[in-house]
Amino acid sequence: MTTVRVSRFVSTVALSMCVAAMVGGCAGGAGQDDAGEPRPVPRSPQAQDDLLKTAESALARRCLTEREMPSVSVSAAPRGSAGQAPVPQRQFPYGIDDPAWAAEHGFGGAAGTRQAQQPAPQAPQPGKKAAEQQRRLADAMFGSGRRELSTRTATGLVVRANSDGCLAAAQRVLYGDQARWFRTEVAVNNLGAAAHDRVTRDPAYRAALNRWARCVAPVQKAEDPAELRSTWQRRARDLDPRQAADLQKRYAVAEARCVRSTDLAGTGARLEKHHAADLRGEYADLIDEHRQLREHGLRHAVRHGL
Repeated sequence: MTTVRVSRFVSTVALSMCVAAMVGGCAGGAGQDDAGEPRPVPRSPQAQDDLLKTAESALARRCLTEREMPSVSVSAAPRGSAGQAPVPQRQFPYGIDDPAWAAEHGFGGAAGTRQAQQPAPQAPQPGKKAAEQQRRLADAMFGSGRRELSTRTATGLVVRANSDGCLAAAQRVLYGDQARWFRTEVAVNNLGAAAHDRVTRDPAYRAALNRWARCVAPVQKAEDPAELRSTWQRRARDLDPRQAADLQKRYAVAEARCVRSTDLAGTGARLEKHHAADLRGEYADLIDEHRQLREHGLRHAVRHGL
């Protein structure tokens, strides 16, 4: 059984950037637009998500201010070596299915497929005083001590969090019940992962994966794309950068051609729709509860100009 402690896995850089986002200005008059008219609740899901994030940040910022937390410096996250253009991100949840893309980018930027890439440069570690400030800030933001909240996702993952930090306080104000919000938010946000997990265990997908493994074997034996990437990463350690890049593209193209010829990605996508529909039915009550809490938060945010 895997347990995730959601309150403490925020890195120093992420925490600094989170706090930096919170110290910005607030919206105008409570519940009013620039013309003084009542603000409506946004209609689009993205706009609603943005409003809830902004509202949580504003409420958490007030809480941190009340606790007189020290300010922290913001460290920029590493963005790769100078002169190197970022690799465009593509979603390939069931293996790369674009041979031309693979020929140009290899495995790079193939999100959602557990790609094997070189480790990113580590952010500079803070000094002792800064580290202590970060720890105090993390305690104030996410809580400390025993994690009172716990829930299990559809994939069996146990997620825990504190209820005494400023984020928890913000969620209590915004949604009315932090424990219910935590339980439904974690569960609903993991339904996509649950659908993907069911796909990987579906006999129809396993059959397509076996076809893919037979297809790719002349280039490199592997049971699935993740193993192919791991093999490349292991072999690349003994190669110079150019050779490693060439081998990566060779493996990536082989993966993509076999994904295409066996319809591995198409099979996964079709099965995912089926399993996602099943999960929505199984978790209908929880999804409805989550929707109600979101609506409560949106109305509160608009009413109070957050």
